[in-house]
Amino acid sequence: MDQVDWPLALERLRPKPAARRTFTTDEDRFIGEVVTGEGREHLLIGRIGSGDHQTVDLDHGHIEDLRLEGNRGFIDTTTVCFLDYGNVVGIMQGGLASPRATSIQRWINACGMVSEDIELWPVISKSAWDKLKDASAVHKVEISFKPTPGQLPPETSGLAGFARYGRERYPDHKISMTIEIPRRAGLGPVARARGESRLRTDTQALMSELGWLTEPGVSRARALVTLPTPSGDLKDETLDFLKHHITAKRRVQVRAEDARPRHEAAVEAILATAREHATDLRAAVGAQV
Repeated sequence: MDQVDWPLALERLRPKPAARRTFTTDEDRFIGEVVTGEGREHLLIGRIGSGDHQTVDLDHGHIEDLRLEGNRGFIDTTTVCFLDYGNVVGIMQGGLASPRATSIQRWINACGMVSEDIELWPVISKSAWDKLKDASAVHKVEISFKPTPGQLPPETSGLAGFARYGRERYPDHKISMTIEIPRRAGLGPVARARGESRLRTDTQALMSELGWLTEPGVSRARALVTLPTPSGDLKDETLDFLKHHITAKRRVQVRAEDARPRHEAAVEAILATAREHATDLRAAVGAQV
């Protein structure tokens, strides 16, 4: 899509009343707010909590319910920064229950932040996407992950749909899936072509949704493909999408005595990471270096 003028979109979003910055699903309620950090405007999106919170008196060991005055509630937030090229978005969650990429996408579309619906995809290196696109066949896909109750998988079908079902059915297990087209099973050319086409489509969809599986950890996400060589021959190659998924872990320490808003520390970490990975990010989205 064309480059969005994100600063203008944020400027228009800032004065909107809370009701127009709130998006409700069957299970959750999200609200967004424009915040400032490092001289730029960013987005803070939160999942409004409904659970009860408690506190402890560390001197006497008393545990009691935490009650808020007025019309206030608890919220789990995610900080979102929009880079100035390729519609690249940096995201840092405040906790496991904080909004993930899928929820952020739905909020942006529901609240009309931009003039058209958008999709948020994890940034996978350009070379990996090109190889998957140019592959003459996809023979095998493997993925292993550990679900957590805080994850919100996308509403989808195919391999991602299997992953969603596994997460809901086996939340306390490690889930491993292997989908393979047997090479020596006597499949006819039509059946093989149909299977390879479907597996390629499902693999592309799964990789585009990889973001919701990256925490607490995917131990395997790879595909066996057949690629053409410059000499005109074919070769098999394993694409490891974990190695090509542009992400980074940052430890952000927020001290009780720190007077600045918590989101400012997340903004600093996101923008610092973006600068470190600028070459890879620009190449992945076709932006000039």
